[in-house]
Amino acid sequence: MSVGTVGPRWKLRERPGYLVVRLARLMSRYAEERIQPLGTGVAGYPVISALSEGGELTQKQMTELLGVEQSSTAQLLSRLERDGFVTRRKDPKDARSSFIRLTEKANSALPVISEIMDDGNDLAVQGFSTQEIEQVINLLKRMLANFERY
Repeated sequence: MSVGTVGPRWKLRERPGYLVVRLARLMSRYAEERIQPLGTGVAGYPVISALSEGGELTQKQMTELLGVEQSSTAQLLSRLERDGFVTRRKDPKDARSSFIRLTEKANSALPVISEIMDDGNDLAVQGFSTQEIEQVINLLKRMLANFERY
């Protein structure tokens, strides 16, 4: 709070953090309802997408790529393995490490999941011009960069 002010400087429904979190929750709910019948959830999409682009990755590589805690990656990979979306292959050079790869189930579900994610993003920017969409993306990236430097 700034010196000399009484109360919050931002109204709740105008706080960027509130708006971003609210939007993320609504977008997640939209996607989750549509992805769950495929046998996974929204949380698995970044992993499935990354593996489809990068082929096999180690858990450490996945953690760095996703920018999350190692324990979160481990839990997510265990769930995806249990649900038949990924398999692990021991690294012949390092017994402590495994390579993770997509299963056929994941490869066949990925186009549908990607379409669901795209539809949710289309809904979020419905009525926006191309220029406005680019501006929103650039502003969100700048907000992320502010916190990544922090």
